[in-house]
Amino acid sequence: MASTESVSMYRRIVKATGMLGGVQVFSILCSIVRNKCIAMWLGPTGVAVIGLYNTTIEMISSLTGLGLRQSAVRDISKASGDDTTLKLVVSVVRRWSWFAGLLGAVVMLTAAPILSRFTFGDDAHLWGYVWLSCALLFNALMAGDQAVLQGTQRLRKLSVAGVAGNFTALLLSLPLYYFYRFEGIVPSILLSSVSTLFFVVLFSRKAVPVTEKMPIQEIWNRGKSMVTLGVYMTVSVFLATLFNYLLINFIHHTAGDVELGYYQAGYTIVTRYVGVVLAAMATEYYPRLAAVSDDSVELGRQVSRQIEAALLILAPIVALFFLLQDWVIQILYTDAFMRVEEYFAWAMVGVLFKAASWAMGFVLLAKGAGRLYLITEFISEFSGLILSATGYYFYGLEGIGVAYMLNFALYGILMWVVCRRVYKMRFARECYAVLGWTSVGCVAMTLLCRAEADYAGACAIACAGIIVIVALGMLKKRLTNKSEDNIKS
Repeated sequence: MASTESVSMYRRIVKATGMLGGVQVFSILCSIVRNKCIAMWLGPTGVAVIGLYNTTIEMISSLTGLGLRQSAVRDISKASGDDTTLKLVVSVVRRWSWFAGLLGAVVMLTAAPILSRFTFGDDAHLWGYVWLSCALLFNALMAGDQAVLQGTQRLRKLSVAGVAGNFTALLLSLPLYYFYRFEGIVPSILLSSVSTLFFVVLFSRKAVPVTEKMPIQEIWNRGKSMVTLGVYMTVSVFLATLFNYLLINFIHHTAGDVELGYYQAGYTIVTRYVGVVLAAMATEYYPRLAAVSDDSVELGRQVSRQIEAALLILAPIVALFFLLQDWVIQILYTDAFMRVEEYFAWAMVGVLFKAASWAMGFVLLAKGAGRLYLITEFISEFSGLILSATGYYFYGLEGIGVAYMLNFALYGILMWVVCRRVYKMRFARECYAVLGWTSVGCVAMTLLCRAEADYAGACAIACAGIIVIVALGMLKKRLTNKSEDNIKS
């Protein structure tokens, strides 16, 4: 079951997930309000222009940001036990952030004429891109200080900074859109970046003050390992985007816009809304794992607890989504999107396998094994593309849902082999048990939902109810129990 230390860890996981998940939900709500106002005041053209500007910023940031937002967390977390080392590492991260930000700004400035012509077909937006080069600098600096707060486990401050930044950005941007319409787009994007940067820097500099200047050679020597890991992570994100693009194009050319719209609607629900839980967990989990990355026994314990907690939190969510899927689709989209259920039913089961493989995947990042991480991610993304394309070709949307589930199940097996063989890790027996009953229960619920028998609907509801009750009961028990961990050899 769980020792006293385990109970404390479960509580920490649940508390951090609730707090950081709340921040993400608040951010989504702010985006909904902002997008609604933009749609009313600027219309579809305004939405398109903002989308093109933001896409360009994200694209250049992903190429020039060096992956520091993620890779720096590992080094900061490992140095947290020694104040002197921590200050040196944080100084290196901040200086590399300046380099990444200036690099991005220079790239944007240099490419501004090309971007304006290629994106909009004229030079009218050239100065818009020139001014938005500042946003690349602000975002890079913000990413560095966010990594500082996350790596030093100042999660409450990171949360407050996120809420304050999003709310301030909303308050500053809405008047600009209302009074200046299209002329307010670029200033609004810049002010949003500045407001978020202000709060993040405010809390980060209090946590770890600015230190004296460092020689360039020392900055390079201390930072090249995190930059190398960051580049591997950047390439893996690019590959994921590329393979998703290829799948979208395959569906589009095979079945057209309508069928692609159904897939993208279902994919958004599964990855964005349900993915909020995993994203919130990652903020607390990654630095905690990095801090014990040299101890294989402790790594096994941490990963086991994380998998158990993730599954016991996600299983009720998956079950409730099944029960309320018609309402969810109607609220987020319209009745015309009910075909999304074909994909949705199986992909939601895949979320459970994704949670387990996701928890094990962080071991490679905590170890700094960038090359191995890239290889495993490539295998997962490539197999996902093949399975999804094959599944859609033969079984339509339901085939893609099954492919999503199977791919993460296979990826989980791959990561288990890596953790066991390469890093000699062992996982708690309870971890296997929880993964077994939650996945079997959700698969059974899906089969009952898809069945046409008269009793199937009632049985599916009963199955979902059992999953919710048992999962929440086991989670509560883990938050209060005090027996020993049971690690399987």
